[in-house]
Amino acid sequence: MATDDLYKLDASATAAAIRAGRVSSRAVTEAALARMDAVNPSLNAVVHRFDGEALAAADAADRAVRDGLPLGPLHGVPVTTKIDTDLAGHATTTGLVALKDARVAEDGIPTANLKRAGAVIIGQTNVPAFCYRWFASNDLHGITRNPHDLTRSPGGSSGGAGAAVAAGIGALAHGNDVAGSLRLPGSVNGVYAIKGTMGLIPTFNPSQTGEATIGLQIGASDGVITRSVRDLRLGMSVLAQPDPRDPDQVPAPEVTPAQRLPCRVAMWLGDGDTPVDPDVAAVVRQAAGWLSEAGYVVEEVTPPHLSEMAELWMALLYADASDPVRAVFMELGDEAFRRSFLFTSDSLPKLDQNAHTEGWVRRMAIRRAWAMFFQTWPLVLTPTTCVPPLPIDHDTVDLATMGQIIRAYRPLPLVAGLGVPGLTVPAGKVGGLPVGVQIIARWFEDERCLSAAEVMERRIGSLLPVEPVD
Repeated sequence: MATDDLYKLDASATAAAIRAGRVSSRAVTEAALARMDAVNPSLNAVVHRFDGEALAAADAADRAVRDGLPLGPLHGVPVTTKIDTDLAGHATTTGLVALKDARVAEDGIPTANLKRAGAVIIGQTNVPAFCYRWFASNDLHGITRNPHDLTRSPGGSSGGAGAAVAAGIGALAHGNDVAGSLRLPGSVNGVYAIKGTMGLIPTFNPSQTGEATIGLQIGASDGVITRSVRDLRLGMSVLAQPDPRDPDQVPAPEVTPAQRLPCRVAMWLGDGDTPVDPDVAAVVRQAAGWLSEAGYVVEEVTPPHLSEMAELWMALLYADASDPVRAVFMELGDEAFRRSFLFTSDSLPKLDQNAHTEGWVRRMAIRRAWAMFFQTWPLVLTPTTCVPPLPIDHDTVDLATMGQIIRAYRPLPLVAGLGVPGLTVPAGKVGGLPVGVQIIARWFEDERCLSAAEVMERRIGSLLPVEPVD
């Protein structure tokens, strides 16, 4: 492969080539930075870039190869991290003007694990203010655009990460997810993304001034966005390395042979309360066909309380934002954030203290119903979203539009609310725009999602970076 084309390699191929001495980390890092020069001006996916630091890290990686030192699984591979996660020496802005100079002294767990694995961090990717929207724009860093159509949103909150991977800025992107923030950008940018079983990936930001709210503690998880399923495996194995700063991490259980075999699959294509665009449904049916051809038994079945769990989880997250928290949101957030937050809040049930407590109790009842459902259908196949990619800042239009978005995006908070693994696969397009399908499995059976995604990947073929389309 020509040096100029090295950015097209996935993370696994890049790491293997560096270990074998077929290519240098400097060469692939220079290729990634050159690709950033070419496409980032139109995308604004990476909002802090680290050319000097990245090239120095690449040179150190090459010396380690020459000296025969132990090499990590991502040794010398250029990656990006999300700008809500601490990276020593840089500002964790989370899209806020007030934090533009808030440099941190210590790496968060995800960035520390990436560095220990040998990754070369070339930049930080964009988010909405507070990472509290499904759209990626803010007053500090500006608007991030979808490379498949620059008038469309790349999703959020890991929108910059999704756009970067899709366009070839780095072989792998770190992100995180509490209501779809990995899987939505994966879907609308036409790449892969996974939110693993809650607890598998440790997380902590040393710069945080207090502990996270209950909803974030129970439902927020770090993960990766990639152009291949094998990179999902690689990235998640790196992020899952234990760190004592997260006492809630659960060691991954041993994968059983059954998790890699075809099984029964419940396919959900919407219901009266949550309709699915017919063209999106056709993409899901196509993906179901691929699974059927590989020996899976796919049946159209409605899982228990899907819409209820999605709405309940969103309501719980917004109820966690107490009056003092909302005051900070309104003071520091930009106008688009404030409009989106208020529209979302006004679209959800209002939970007083008793209703908030009852909501957590109800969540357990729904999770128990899903646990029983998984006994018969170990996998669930849904659209990642019920509609194709939306225009930029579509959540700021009006209250009615926000209500439509919440309904159309219900498969996203469903997974976070349950705490189960969810993986989005770039299974097709509608009107030339990417549409993902979501694979859901029982707690700690992430391997079922990955194995099913590999079946689909064989039909999809290799993903190459896309050129931004105006």
